[in-house]
Amino acid sequence: MKILLIIVAVQWLNLVIFGWFNREAWVRILVLQQQLAVYRRKLKKPLLRNSDRLLWSLLSRIWKDWRSELVLVKPETVIRWSERRFREFWRRKSQARPGRPAIAKEHVDFIRRISSDHPEYGEDRITLELEVKFGIRHACSTVRKYMVKG
Repeated sequence: MKILLIIVAVQWLNLVIFGWFNREAWVRILVLQQQLAVYRRKLKKPLLRNSDRLLWSLLSRIWKDWRSELVLVKPETVIRWSERRFREFWRRKSQARPGRPAIAKEHVDFIRRISSDHPEYGEDRITLELEVKFGIRHACSTVRKYMVKG
């Protein structure tokens, strides 16, 4: 991974230093060096890492001639990686948070104020007070969680 990052950094520096007039050739060199780095790994069958997949997914979006330089896998595989990343991103983005939903801050403040002002009130009585005042019913265990211990 470190070797790949060094190769990428050197090639991008060359792109910046020598200008953009020959960028197509530099991108081809970068891509071929990345594939060569994968082959140099000490395995019989070269395995692609997530960083390799990410590189090819990004290149497929920004470089129109990426299919011609691809040697390790089929272009359909790279497209499948991109689609999978897209699906995973939106799946994670849309998942609901696990656990109990948070209660409003004003409810927590009310529970703390009532439990400190009236230590004789238990969670049942404070639950009823919440229902009367705010029109919402919280579980006794939720009220107990926010009560001031005295």
